[in-house]
Amino acid sequence: MKKVLLLIATISTAVLLAACGGTAENKPAGNATASNTTNANSAAKPAGPSKDALVAIEKKAWEDWAARNEKGIDGYMAKNFVSVGNNGASLRADTLKSWTTHKCEMKELAFSNEKVTEMGDGVAMLTFQAKADIKCDGKTGPDPMNVSVLYVKEGDAWKAMYYQEVPAADAKGEYAPPSTPVDKVKELASLSAPDEGIVTVEKKLWDTWKAQDRKGFEEGISAKFFANGRAGQMDREAYIKGAFDPPCKVESASAGSMKAMEINKDLTMIIYRASQKGTCGTDKLPENVMSVSIYGRENGKPMAMYYMENPVR
Repeated sequence: MKKVLLLIATISTAVLLAACGGTAENKPAGNATASNTTNANSAAKPAGPSKDALVAIEKKAWEDWAARNEKGIDGYMAKNFVSVGNNGASLRADTLKSWTTHKCEMKELAFSNEKVTEMGDGVAMLTFQAKADIKCDGKTGPDPMNVSVLYVKEGDAWKAMYYQEVPAADAKGEYAPPSTPVDKVKELASLSAPDEGIVTVEKKLWDTWKAQDRKGFEEGISAKFFANGRAGQMDREAYIKGAFDPPCKVESASAGSMKAMEINKDLTMIIYRASQKGTCGTDKLPENVMSVSIYGRENGKPMAMYYMENPVR
């Protein structure tokens, strides 16, 4: 599925919605009750995170990863953390073990193109490009990488709930073979299947993309949609353009078994493996990808709010 992975080369992503805030107007004394109610509602709404705050948390997490600092990484992860990468998807315990027992060294690190998209109260997606001199088992890793991290508020702290990265379009280097390959049978086994309505919309997005049915494809994507991929973060218009221009010739495309993780009462994240075969313009599609979508509801119907995919071995 071209979706995120094909906006620049063979790709087309978080990341998500826009939150609005305002300053309460000054009210005359006669409107004290309404004013107090407004102020109470404003006070009840959690303040969104600043970009600088999330970037600082993220950079420390990368440094903790390089140092194999288990305490630091443990504090970075939300209780229902999941990571998605070229080796598949892993929940909190497996990721913590992998990130603190690796055989990698990082000499340099720099972030750019950082953006925070608030998805709701206590939910925000950080997207950025990371340039890092990383070697694993002597093999130079891909650089730069485009990254999505979903942060959620746990108590007074912002914690990472979801992490995904993909080599940027101009990346050099390759991932080293994983020390512990993901068991596809047990992958995300503790998670349940998503609501059937979400499954139906997600599969329709694959089917309409395969058929190059742009109108049908757009019906499942929210006006607030955004994505992340080899080209970096993109809005709805850029994402759809990348999925249909240049046109694709898709011989086959299918989404595998989907697993769901509830972000909050309004947002659901789904994770799954997908396969495809064909070309978009002159570019060959990656045959196997890990896909992540985030869904909300509009007028009672599930709508895609965010998408990201990366090639898997």
